[in-house]
Amino acid sequence: MSRLKEKLGQKIDEWRPRTTKLLKEHGDKKVGEVTIAQVIGGARGVKSLTTDISYLDPFEGIR
Repeated sequence: MSRLKEKLGQKIDEWRPRTTKLLKEHGDKKVGEVTIAQVIGGARGVKSLTTDISYLDPFEGIR
């Protein structure tokens, strides 16, 4: 397996419990006319982006 795939696999394993918890606790809540369950489930025709917040310093950026 490539190094990139290994790194992504590790990150996905770290993020999966957070996503699962979000879906379980808030899956029925509306985000506009779309539920969180639809966003995480990748519903076709729903414009959305699921991302993790960046904690980058706005003045120094990446060092």
